[in-house]
Amino acid sequence: MKKVGVLTFSFCALFLVSCTTTFTRAMVRRDASVDDYLYFPERKIAKSEVPNEIKREIDGGLTAVLEDLFDAGNFSDFIAKTQTQAFLIIKDNSLVFETYGKGCGRESIVTSFSVAKSFDSAMIGKLIEEKKILGVNQSITDFIPELLERDTRFSKIRICDLLGMTSGINYSKKSRDDTKTYFDPNLRNLAINGTRIQTEPDEVFLYNNYNPLLLGIIIERAAGKSVSSYMEEKIWKSMGAEYDAGWSLDSKEDGFEKMESGINARAIDFARFGCLFRDMGIVDGTQVISKEWILESLFDHHKGNPNFYADEFGKKIKNEEKGGYYGYFWYGLHREDFSRDDFFAAGNKSQIIYVCPKSNTVIVRFGRKDGINFWKWISAFYDLAGRI
Repeated sequence: MKKVGVLTFSFCALFLVSCTTTFTRAMVRRDASVDDYLYFPERKIAKSEVPNEIKREIDGGLTAVLEDLFDAGNFSDFIAKTQTQAFLIIKDNSLVFETYGKGCGRESIVTSFSVAKSFDSAMIGKLIEEKKILGVNQSITDFIPELLERDTRFSKIRICDLLGMTSGINYSKKSRDDTKTYFDPNLRNLAINGTRIQTEPDEVFLYNNYNPLLLGIIIERAAGKSVSSYMEEKIWKSMGAEYDAGWSLDSKEDGFEKMESGINARAIDFARFGCLFRDMGIVDGTQVISKEWILESLFDHHKGNPNFYADEFGKKIKNEEKGGYYGYFWYGLHREDFSRDDFFAAGNKSQIIYVCPKSNTVIVRFGRKDGINFWKWISAFYDLAGRI
């Protein structure tokens, strides 16, 4: 009986692992993990043939500043306690601080989670620049007409509504949308056939992972190639990435990028992406992304609307003590004493690319867990950028 029980358990475990339904995946994986890049198939993104040089000029005095900001007696202990994988600071074009957690180093792969959304935004900007998309006010049904077969109201949703998390598409814990949009093995089908409209677009903020999925379909169709191929050509190589990267796919069969997450790369190349936006889209004298898109994607489009951030997460953005807002898949923090605000890309487990144009600084933190409250990271980065 004992042997039969073991065999039965082994058979059931094999069945669960081999099955690709959404909720079986969720049962097996339980929660999103930084190691999910080993679980999902991925599409390769090749590095630049000529990496953009970042000089390594470590500032020994920054350790004391960081210990003070994070109230940490020893910053190495803090890195371990918070399960931080990588922590980098770039000032101008120099890497002035670099440390890694246990088992991690410069060549270790870290995963983006929702930091990927900021790359989605960059690709939309490039497609507009190339006139393959008319502009952010173009209807999403120009590219995804199948949506009209279910509900003609989809025609009212514009590309900017997806980018700004204002599409009006329903998204809730009750509907298990987080699970669906992370684990479904056919995300194209989910986005086209599993979405439903709840409110009019451009009324309120609602963080919603169906929005990047729909944008992924638009990017594919406008570019005429896979999202990864377009990103490799227009962003990754052009910004001078030092290492190859990969983008997790929903499944081998469907082969669609997990647009809400899943870019797997080295921390230094995520930092290069932050530098690209800090430097107004210019890399080594070449305009990789237009200045106009940089400014538009980082703009506070709903400033002055007190009812815009209605949900719990939106209120946290708005009520952040520095004055927060959401642009086009980027977060912003006001700098009253400078012409450009701070901004950052952020993902689950407090994966963060933080940029302060005033001090010409980029701060990158990736970790296995949040370690501390997400907004404490952001507040500390804001203060740190002001002291460098």
